[in-house]
Amino acid sequence: MKDIYKQVVKDDRLHETYKLLTTSALFQPARTIVENIAATMSDKDGNYVQQFQSDGFDARLWEMYLHIFLTENKFELLNDVDRPDFHVKKKGLDLFIEASLSAEKNDDIFTKDFITEALAKGDLAVQQKLIDYYIMRMGSVLYSKLNKRYWELDWVKGKPLILAITPAHNYIANFLPDAKIIEYLYGIRKVINVTEKGIENVEDIVVTEHRFNDKVIPSNFFAQHDTENISAILFTNNSDIHKFNRMAIQSGLNEKKLVSVRSGFMYDAVEGAKAKEFTYPISSNSKENWCESVSIFHNPNAKVKVDKSVFEHIRQMWIESDQSFNGIMTNDFVYHSITGTMEIV
Repeated sequence: MKDIYKQVVKDDRLHETYKLLTTSALFQPARTIVENIAATMSDKDGNYVQQFQSDGFDARLWEMYLHIFLTENKFELLNDVDRPDFHVKKKGLDLFIEASLSAEKNDDIFTKDFITEALAKGDLAVQQKLIDYYIMRMGSVLYSKLNKRYWELDWVKGKPLILAITPAHNYIANFLPDAKIIEYLYGIRKVINVTEKGIENVEDIVVTEHRFNDKVIPSNFFAQHDTENISAILFTNNSDIHKFNRMAIQSGLNEKKLVSVRSGFMYDAVEGAKAKEFTYPISSNSKENWCESVSIFHNPNAKVKVDKSVFEHIRQMWIESDQSFNGIMTNDFVYHSITGTMEIV
């Protein structure tokens, strides 16, 4: 795609983050790398640019992220079907991926101001509601995609089908623990005890449902009707414009003098250790990649399994027949982070 920044929608329809991306000097690196990646993509729907500039910005950026992530993971991207979003091949195996996210709602009560005020007050009740709402929104995303029944398409039958999701429904969604996604998918809540020495698992509790206000949804997504047709769930909370900005600065695409610092929590390989804090300045010496913070959760009941060897350099998780968790962890896995950028003038 060319001319991704050539405006095709009216000013009053431009997405706020799109305007930030295209006008702020602080996001000039992201602006450049997004344009570069877009040039390697095709617009098979015919409306990518229009949606990217308006109310579909988050969804289209998520698709762009998946495009570059799959490319970095050495998948061959086949642009030969209109749905699902991606048909890819690797090691002689082909699979299908459908992208979706929990988008912002205009009437959402959890605005940035509301969340910021609640966090400043240490309002634990609101914080719990944010977590409950998070599960509800992510569950809704998966359920809506399940209703598409992509596995019935002739070209998908008998092939692995993966749903790729990311949270984008409010200001804090990317910072909430992905343990809640794991809990929803498998119906198991891990109760831990955090001490000065580290983390110890106390017990695993079977979860049957999730609630938010008056709404109730069943837990254990992988045990629900028709989910046996879903091979796995691909997930990350690290695919926003800050990710693109960091990757661009790391690649030397910044035209202005910028100081960008990233802080967060990452995996500690010491057994039982808590997540370790980190802070570092973004530069050409940074080692971040597109695979960082990506997880794939395998469906134990899937009719068609995903070969675990086709995804490299990401966290993988599955559940054994005795209901115990197993998986593969990457040493550089980042749970969540925040990035601050300023211009030197």
